[in-house]
Amino acid sequence: MRRTVQGIQALNLKFDTIISSPYLRARQTAEIVAKYGRLMNRPYLKKQTIHFTNNLLPPATVKELLQEVQKNFPKSKNILFVGHEPHLSGMICSLLQCDKPLTIDLKKGGLCYLSFRQGQAALNWLLTPRQLSLMAL
Repeated sequence: MRRTVQGIQALNLKFDTIISSPYLRARQTAEIVAKYGRLMNRPYLKKQTIHFTNNLLPPATVKELLQEVQKNFPKSKNILFVGHEPHLSGMICSLLQCDKPLTIDLKKGGLCYLSFRQGQAALNWLLTPRQLSLMAL
């Protein structure tokens, strides 16, 4: 996971906050991402906080998650979501408003970047942990 974090740093990504599932594995991942960035004196998390939510767990919907984001983080532009498969890739597909089911192979420790313009999501990229690790070299 540390190599993945180094890949995030190599991409020069900055996050306003991390929103994570409260389950142990996601919680640990979110904490590693936040802590390791601080340890390297290259913090990419502006507020150094992690927000835990059940809206990243089934049966929560994208609508519920987005309502929570709007309520608690109305000014946030860059948010890192840490969740579980297949629920997280299902939410990505929902945000992309896919007409047909879209298979997204989001690996553990992988990173997906979506952007929003005028309420419409666009998939910018999807990286595996291996790709992120290679960026750290």
